Amino acid sequence: MKMKDLQGLSMLDLQKKLKDSRQELFNLRFQMATGQLQNHRQIRHVREDLAQILTTIHLTERNPESAAAPEAPAPKPRRRRGAATEEKA
Repeated sequence: MKMKDLQGLSMLDLQKKLKDSRQELFNLRFQMATGQLQNHRQIRHVREDLAQILTTIHLTERNPESAAAPEAPAPKPRRRRGAATEEKA
């Protein structure tokens, strides 16, 4: 799941996805304990999705207006080539 997809969801949808992810993680852990789990990487993917959902929820609660529209990063200032050689002289 992508962060952009999560940021477009409402709080109720995020809470539902959180509940579903936690239930899926519980089921996968149960399958692993009983030896029925075929692909162990599934647990990692569910944990990553869970972390992304929680991050989106916390960002939305902390600052609701900026979570809906993330800002573009500011461009880095460019270094001038001549400035480094002038300082050494």
